[in-house]
Amino acid sequence: MENSDTDDRPSQYTRQLEAIVQSSTDALLVKDTDGRYQFANEAAADYLDSEVSDVLGRTDAELFGEEKAGDLREQERQVLDAETTRTFEESLPIDGDEHVFETTCSPYYDGDGDLAGTVSICRDVTHRKVRERTLENQRDELATLDRINEVAQEVVRTLISEPSREEIAQAVCDRLVGTELYQVAWVGEPDPHGSEMTDVVGTGLDDQTRELIRSIDASEDSEEPVPKAYYTGELQVVQSVPDDESLPEQRRKDILERGDRAGIAVPIRYGDTTYGVLAVGSDRLAAFSDREVDAFDVLGEVIGFAINAVKHRRLALSDTVVELTLRLSDSESFYVAASEQLDATFRLEGMAAGPEGSLLFYDAVSGADPRAVFDFAAEWDAVEGVRLVSDHGDEALFEFTLTGASLVLTLSEYGAKPREATSEGGQATVVVELPSDADVRSVVERVRTKFPDVELVAKRESQRELQTAREFRRDLDQRLTDAQRTALRASYFAGYYEWPRDSTAEDIAASLGVSSPTFHQHIRKAQQELLGAFFDRDDERP
Repeated sequence: MENSDTDDRPSQYTRQLEAIVQSSTDALLVKDTDGRYQFANEAAADYLDSEVSDVLGRTDAELFGEEKAGDLREQERQVLDAETTRTFEESLPIDGDEHVFETTCSPYYDGDGDLAGTVSICRDVTHRKVRERTLENQRDELATLDRINEVAQEVVRTLISEPSREEIAQAVCDRLVGTELYQVAWVGEPDPHGSEMTDVVGTGLDDQTRELIRSIDASEDSEEPVPKAYYTGELQVVQSVPDDESLPEQRRKDILERGDRAGIAVPIRYGDTTYGVLAVGSDRLAAFSDREVDAFDVLGEVIGFAINAVKHRRLALSDTVVELTLRLSDSESFYVAASEQLDATFRLEGMAAGPEGSLLFYDAVSGADPRAVFDFAAEWDAVEGVRLVSDHGDEALFEFTLTGASLVLTLSEYGAKPREATSEGGQATVVVELPSDADVRSVVERVRTKFPDVELVAKRESQRELQTAREFRRDLDQRLTDAQRTALRASYFAGYYEWPRDSTAEDIAASLGVSSPTFHQHIRKAQQELLGAFFDRDDERP
């Protein structure tokens, strides 16, 4: 008589195998050679949000559609043809989302040893793939930021070779397209008298692209990204050309035909002035991450700084200059209104950068009581602060902390050097110098975009007497008395200007054999002469 335990072994093995299959969190599937499901465990049914009975007998085409089924069937066909196990990844729509499965597919055989179909073990690796993709995107983003930073560094290096504005723009565009992240890059600015982009320089500009640029509505009220970036001074991003309604429909079609899917328009600015727009196109949708956008924003400021530096260097090295006299009667200007309502004269002595983008203006004011100046300034939002520096009765020196547009500053940012600025009787008169080869008409037109009432009243060319470093030192030396020169030299070599100081004022006074107050008097006068010579001031300050 046979042992009953031996008789129970097959059924016990089957129950154990069934328990293992059903408890698995991986989807286990069996298909016949025609691709119809013969078996599915509970995990597979859960992934498909179906009952096991609803899956059996169906095909992938019925569950996922013909296109996705074709890819799955091709993988299984390779397993059946080679009768070997293969592992592959497949992406399937589950509950409206794409899930990635790592699938191991093997052939299986019937009781007679004939090929009967496939057995697949499918593991959901979506979260792992998301993590890998996130890390990869972060690596790509960091690489992109490194390339944009290299472009910014190249702009600064280019300044050493004394470039023109066009050479700076071309260098930027060449480097951006050279990264192979972008297909086209160009720089231009709206024509102040029309609605087209002018002074266009770039890389990747074929005839089709140039025609697209010419068709841009560059007027001030345009909603297109490029002119909007220029007039608002704010960066504009188009992550999907097909879906961006700021672009006219025909332009969207033309851009897509060219191959661009996303773009960015970066204002090129320095201080209160926008010099143009950098436009960049990519063949990738959503090509510009937040960090990439921030990097482009900084790049726009670097280019603006470089252009501003070029403009001022041209003026500093010019033997011949053009002197312009401009007049402004706009009552919205603080100085114009103040000179009229206070019946006073304001003469600009100098400017300096203030906190948080403000400007410090130092003005000599005559004909007005200081208290009246304080009261009037308090009514202006653009005046953040007023300080009386000194009062000599007939003339007082004020420090005004101003925000917003300034005629003097705007002229300066277009490469002009202010020589005089006076406001009197409701009119402001500003005298500036430009390089002799500067486009005076263009500068005045650009200034008028911010100050429409500005009037060019005089223009003349003059020779400039450039002073060498040796001549500067000789001139300064002549302006100092022996006592001032001695105090200045002794304090310098004794480490008075080090921090912390190597010598105190009392130490140096004792060495020179003078009293401390006398030393302070000499050193202050010497420093005043030195700074006055450096800042090119001819007149004594009130």
